[in-house]
Amino acid sequence: MTMRATATVSLITLLAGIGLASWFFLRPGDSGTRIDTSRAAVIKEMRQLGRLETSSFTIEKIIEAKKDGGGPWRNILFGDKLLLIAHGEVVAGYDLSGLSEDDVEKTSDSLRVRLPAPQILSVRLDNEKTRVYDRDQGILTRGDKDLESEARLAAEQSIRDAACAAGILGEAEENAVKQLKAVLGALGYPDSIIQSPAGTC
Repeated sequence: MTMRATATVSLITLLAGIGLASWFFLRPGDSGTRIDTSRAAVIKEMRQLGRLETSSFTIEKIIEAKKDGGGPWRNILFGDKLLLIAHGEVVAGYDLSGLSEDDVEKTSDSLRVRLPAPQILSVRLDNEKTRVYDRDQGILTRGDKDLESEARLAAEQSIRDAACAAGILGEAEENAVKQLKAVLGALGYPDSIIQSPAGTC
């Protein structure tokens, strides 16, 4: 084989190798995040719940979180700030697990029921609707990896506070009295009395 033919074969082999490598590393369909959920789940705790949910508020709020760089110029270099649109739900009602026979008094045609104070039962952020819509990072920083998590925790507390300020516990009490009176009325106790102390957040 001549030198020219050898060079041609080597060039073809090299190009074929490059093409094969490009196809292997750049072929479509292999990129993206892969999530494996096949591993066994471990139940850490089981509880019996005796909850009566009587009020739910859906709240949206903008949360600002930032790490101060230590002055205007240092903020340009090392600062980190984000704005989070938090969308969440606060549920209020009653924990009836501690209700006893002494809390229910029966007469001939009525019942007197003493409920515990209403309370916040859960605060939950909607992950699909909660999102970072703006983030401003310093020139020389990669950003704080925990800043969004801290903003979400602050958002949960802020949404809870907003629901309390809007009177969610008062509404929970009013709804509970209406619901229980309707149920007891249907059972033959139309003049029942439902007592509930005011709740505090």
